[in-house]
Amino acid sequence: MADVTGDAAGDVAVSSAPTNLDDMLGAATRAEDGWHYHIGSDWMQGRTAYGGISAALSLDAVCRELGGGHPAPLRSAQIGFFGPVGGDVRVNPRLLRQSKSSVFAASDLDSEAGYGTHASFAFMSGRQSHIDHQHITAPDVPDAQSLESIPAHRARPAFAGKFDMRPIRGPGFGHGLDEGDILTWVRWRDTPAADPHVALLALADALPPAALPLFKEFGPISSSTWIQHFLTDEPHSADGWWLLHSHTDHATRGFSAQEMRIWNSNRQLVSVGGQGVAIYA
Repeated sequence: MADVTGDAAGDVAVSSAPTNLDDMLGAATRAEDGWHYHIGSDWMQGRTAYGGISAALSLDAVCRELGGGHPAPLRSAQIGFFGPVGGDVRVNPRLLRQSKSSVFAASDLDSEAGYGTHASFAFMSGRQSHIDHQHITAPDVPDAQSLESIPAHRARPAFAGKFDMRPIRGPGFGHGLDEGDILTWVRWRDTPAADPHVALLALADALPPAALPLFKEFGPISSSTWIQHFLTDEPHSADGWWLLHSHTDHATRGFSAQEMRIWNSNRQLVSVGGQGVAIYA
């Protein structure tokens, strides 16, 4: 969840018309300077767009530039959030390198507020290997249907309305706790038909930073870097629910390093990652 209210200057002017992910992608246009999208106010958090949507648009533009799809399954996304973005944005994608087994591409996203997001992506096909080492197990948690949704609240950012969130740990994203840990079932309220990697990347950043439950007093918090690895060729959850876990064991001197994991509704691990988070409290 990128939120640059801590130190980035300049508000971003955006429209108020709500847009779902598919409509936003469908309205994209190609120009000489890159792919153009519009991020409406319903995707904002404070003075900038929700980090997940900036990352998803970056991936979408790269896929379009590479011929309208994946050259191979997406394995890694590396995102840097440098400044506020919103409204009319431009994504300039480019191919970095292509080999027999992998493709590397990058993109830069900017808006009237200036340079906002840099992203790089690694696409790799699977291969035969004598190594099969899988030792991350899903936590023992209740099904999403048995839990209560987080109600709408004026303090929640606008983009949060895109998702149905049902917390397990870090209930209601409370504050003043002793552990930086958030475990929540999340699904789209309006299920997108978009590429599953684009849709999951847009959802993967939905939780607040794991350091937020530690706050004893209010202060801005801002994701600065993000890496997400995809462990399946095509992420899928049978009923649309994804179990998101964010955890930090290190938050001090204004910086938190957090780990992130995502399971589908069958408790299959589909993605792992992490973020560097700036704390202004």
